[in-house]
Amino acid sequence: MNMFDFFNKSKHQSNFIIWTLFTCVFIAWFTEVLLSPFYPQFFRKVFGVEDLAYTGYYIFVCRLAVVLASPVWGLLARWFEVKHLLYVGQAGTAVMTALMATATNADQFLFYTVLLLLFKSSYLLVYTLIIQLAGEEKRAGVAGTYQAVSHGAIIAATIAGAWMLDLEAPLHLFYWVAVTDVFQLGLCIYLLKATATPPQVAIKSEKPSVGGNKISFILAIGMVILTFQLANNLVRPYFTEYAIDSDRFGVSLMTSSFLFLIPSVMAIAALPYIRSACKPQRLKQVYCLGMVLLVVSLYLQGGTNSLLLLIIGRALYGFYLAVTETALELQLFSNSSENAIHLNYSLASSFANVGRLGAPLAASWLVSGYSLAAPFLAAASICIINLLFARFTIFQNATAKVAHPLPIPKK
Repeated sequence: MNMFDFFNKSKHQSNFIIWTLFTCVFIAWFTEVLLSPFYPQFFRKVFGVEDLAYTGYYIFVCRLAVVLASPVWGLLARWFEVKHLLYVGQAGTAVMTALMATATNADQFLFYTVLLLLFKSSYLLVYTLIIQLAGEEKRAGVAGTYQAVSHGAIIAATIAGAWMLDLEAPLHLFYWVAVTDVFQLGLCIYLLKATATPPQVAIKSEKPSVGGNKISFILAIGMVILTFQLANNLVRPYFTEYAIDSDRFGVSLMTSSFLFLIPSVMAIAALPYIRSACKPQRLKQVYCLGMVLLVVSLYLQGGTNSLLLLIIGRALYGFYLAVTETALELQLFSNSSENAIHLNYSLASSFANVGRLGAPLAASWLVSGYSLAAPFLAAASICIINLLFARFTIFQNATAKVAHPLPIPKK
């Protein structure tokens, strides 16, 4: 049976459900990145933590929690309906977000954050559910929209985060974030109550098996995703510190926030290009060209003292960051059988979060040992390695090979 036989909704209703799920994606990204550009300033103001290295430690622990939790939700989707898993994740997220507002020190805040992320890791299932609802022919558009929605959330969250730092009691904002989690939980329960999201063991794949190639593809694309995320998260934790550094640009905190947002704005602008360019037969060319331009943009950002060149580098970086990330996701989906999509994406997310896990530690080491510009130069070098590896592994053959789920014990 085809997966979409389970979704007994009209086209209009399905589209409404898809956009509701995109609303969940927006809220999830908004709350995740609310403070990410301002962690050093946040910990300094709220908890009196002056050590910049604490930001790297905090992000490391958070990413480790996501690495461990992501594949668990993917495995659970093999046996339980996706919508029920989402309900549990959303409810737990709301509770833990509210508890974060009660934290009295940095370690307690970290503890509640870890618990939050164990539940919030379930949100990765939202994206694969959207992909399934939309159908294979609309994947490029859906993937591009996902990039636009997520980066739109980053823009809104960055503005809100800068405003949040000016509040007398910034932690109180987490109560309102918890309210949005409760809202999306109620919305999903209402809209998905008549929609079947069956366990994937109940779905027969219509794509043929390809024998031993399945595991090798998952491992190869996992390594590509890992290095991709490692490179692109190296430049995030200390960007605002880099921009306000008097030896470089010396801009205000608010101006540095707008500079931080440029890639997100350009990611939204990239949506029409993604829809037209990211076709299955062109993914190799799109990815390779995009990575070359990412390297150029990273070297430009880390090697200039000109604010104008920094802006140009940020714009180029944001556009092709969205393009290359979408190409990677589509390559994964194109090589995944119908009954493997949730598990394969959760495994890919684990690889991504290993990259995100190492990035703050590496960024802290580079900033402490060298300079605030060093993460940009290191990221460019990693992107070169990533391009070469991807070119001769996941993009080596023109035809896609289906990646079935990795073997797991029967229940």
